[in-house]
Amino acid sequence: MKNFKYIAFSFLLTGSAVLTGCLDEEPLYSQNNLVIFSSESNARQALLGCYGYMAAPNGYGQQWQELPISASGFAWTNRNSGEDPNVSLNVLTSSTQVEYAWNGMYKVIAEVNAFLDYLNKSELSDDIKNKLGAEARFLRGVAYYNLVSHFGDVPMRTSASSSDGIAMPRTPKEQVFGLIIDDFKSALVLPETQNDGYATSLAAKAYLGKVYHKMACLDIDKQTNLNNAKAMFDEVYGKYQLQPKFGDLFVDNVNGSKESIFQLNYNAESTLVFNRACNRFAPAHSNSGIAWGTYKATKALYDWMRATYPGDPRLEINFLTSWRQHKNNQADDVPQKGDQPCANDSTYSYPYITYKVKGVYVMKDGKPVMENGIPLQQDFVAELPYADMEDPSNPSIAKFADYTKMAEAMNPDKKVPLTGQALKDSTRLARIGESVQTDYAASGKEHASPYFGKMFDKKATGTRSHKNLIVYRYAEMLLLMADVYNELGQKDRAIDLANEVLTRARQSSAGTSAQPADWPKTLTQDEVREHLYYERIFEFAGEPNMYEMVRLKGVELFKKALEKHNNHEITRASVETYQETKNNKQDRLYNEAEGGALTQDFLKKNLLLPIPLSEINYNEGITVDDNNFGY
Repeated sequence: MKNFKYIAFSFLLTGSAVLTGCLDEEPLYSQNNLVIFSSESNARQALLGCYGYMAAPNGYGQQWQELPISASGFAWTNRNSGEDPNVSLNVLTSSTQVEYAWNGMYKVIAEVNAFLDYLNKSELSDDIKNKLGAEARFLRGVAYYNLVSHFGDVPMRTSASSSDGIAMPRTPKEQVFGLIIDDFKSALVLPETQNDGYATSLAAKAYLGKVYHKMACLDIDKQTNLNNAKAMFDEVYGKYQLQPKFGDLFVDNVNGSKESIFQLNYNAESTLVFNRACNRFAPAHSNSGIAWGTYKATKALYDWMRATYPGDPRLEINFLTSWRQHKNNQADDVPQKGDQPCANDSTYSYPYITYKVKGVYVMKDGKPVMENGIPLQQDFVAELPYADMEDPSNPSIAKFADYTKMAEAMNPDKKVPLTGQALKDSTRLARIGESVQTDYAASGKEHASPYFGKMFDKKATGTRSHKNLIVYRYAEMLLLMADVYNELGQKDRAIDLANEVLTRARQSSAGTSAQPADWPKTLTQDEVREHLYYERIFEFAGEPNMYEMVRLKGVELFKKALEKHNNHEITRASVETYQETKNNKQDRLYNEAEGGALTQDFLKKNLLLPIPLSEINYNEGITVDDNNFGY
């Protein structure tokens, strides 16, 4: 497929799948530039190598999905694992994920710089140089935007030579943003027509709006940049379209979506560069490939979204809460147990509970299914009773204790055993009542949190998925555009833009859904700002921009978001029980060392990732004292 060429070609050039690029890596084209840049077709093949590094394992093939989602503030993993410091917002300068992600974007930059240098020295026509150079600079703009958004001030390298500027200090972010803007402006010469997997002028305008908005959020010439963002977004508005059904954005091999501003395409058959997110985020034994279930979503995020928009069709796309069981590398589901699919065939995670009823068995052809000579009891499924909760976003521990009492009250003397529906109701109430302690707190149950669902590929091949990745989509632009209008005092227009996203979400159900309901024009500017902040978290849960979306408006709203987790009663119960059990599968609080206090220093530190220790050790222009606040 043509969209895979740029992925494969980067490795034809290097002969290696190991990405260890850093600031002074030898330019790729130093030995074969005369051949590569002798014709437009050859030069384009070299450009495809630059795209390839953006899609590679240290780019969006893994690290630029894994790190931003896991360190967002709404992910969970086992305590004391190598990934836990990132997930618990205690990121270390020695983090391998941080190092790989840093190197991944600098590898893109190094290849683009080399490409531009040799392209300019070639005898190709100015027209060809302008077109190919514009695409390369677009990629460099994306790479530097990722770096400055996640690390702040970063070394700004524009030279292809490996002998210049090995010792390079951090460049002020304002200057880096200037280069990013210039790079995207250079891409305005490209065709506007949407082309999956490649740069276009329309995508460059959408990115320019995003850059100006980011600068305004950082209080860099705020008013001017709000107006600049508005101008760019206005030019793009209406030239993309929201995908009619939200879930269709995340199907295997998604292509041709009018919502895709910039995406990267993959091939699950490749053994070199592929999309590995499913391997990292999908539950073990949930698909035909190899999945580790390293990361889950927090219970607080699931409950918060569910309570905000009950019945929101996006909920079942954002979160994976049940799946048919597989054996790793087996194409088919585990065989169905009885005549009808039931919980015995599947695994359920939070907020679902499985339970058995005495005397009720899985039936096949009119007879109980036997396992090891014993009739197989049927598993039933219950959901946490959100409707009974005073605050459905934070289910009450005391309320669960009431459920146990209700079950006991149904048959207090126990002289006559319950049967039929009464037995089922009593068993369900009792199981719900005890589930918080046995499943979600004391035991550290494997599936005591939901999983992120967007990257799930049921038919994965080994560690490779069939998922293409939309890096920047029109819904994000609309919500950023809405924020711009709101900050400029046009909150009604902001609400209209947000309602476009909400309407699509509401209409994504196979039936009818009342949620997410449109926002009323009675909202104040401050309320719209907060609503937009939360909506970006819900819309992009489990996508690579998640880290930035949570931090986009500074510490005040960041704190409100993290409080959803730290104040979640079930989460806190799990944390308290951990002190006794030391079960690494139990939850933790943010800033747990200080009792979960979300101090200003803790929040400020977590607005950015640290400059990796490997860069500090290698680059004489940066010292440990030059790192970001708190590191």
